Amino acid sequence: MGMEEMGYQNANLVYALSSIGRLNKPRGGKLAVNTMAIATLTYMALNTYDWPPTEKLRQANLPCRYYTLGWRAIYDALGMGLLSQEQVSDADIDVDAAIKARERTAQTRISQTWKYLQDQKLIKCLQPASLGKNAGYLLLLGTDEENREVEAYARECLGI
Repeated sequence: MGMEEMGYQNANLVYALSSIGRLNKPRGGKLAVNTMAIATLTYMALNTYDWPPTEKLRQANLPCRYYTLGWRAIYDALGMGLLSQEQVSDADIDVDAAIKARERTAQTRISQTWKYLQDQKLIKCLQPASLGKNAGYLLLLGTDEENREVEAYARECLGI
C-alpha cells in the first residue's frame, strides 16, 4: 500500500472543515485562521488511510484516519528544525544546542496544536504515547455518524 492510496480524500475534508470555520480561532474580536492547525491536520490526513476502508485495508486490519507517526514527522515535514544561514555560519552559536532548542519549541507547538484540534473535536487520542510508541490519533473529519463508524472500525482493528 503506497502513498498513492493514502489521505487525498482526508486532506480535502480538512479544507472543507476549514472553509466552514472549524480551524479558526478568535483573535482580537476577529476570527483568525489557525494555520499551524491546518498544516498539522493536513499532514496527519495525508498520512492516514481514507475512509471507507478498501478490501485490502480490511484484510490487513488497518484502521482509517488513524495517525501514529508522532510529532517528529510533522516537525520534519514542516521544516521546523531548520536553522538560518546566519545561525549555521556564526561561530558563537552551538548548532547542536540551537537544534535541540528548536526541537523542544516545535514539540510544544505541535502538542498545543493537538490540544486545540482535540478541543475542536477534530482529533481524538485513542492510544496515548507509551515507551517507544507514539500516540494514536483518530481524525474526526466526517459527520458525527461517519466519525462513529470510523472510530468503531479503528477500535476493532486495534483491538481496543
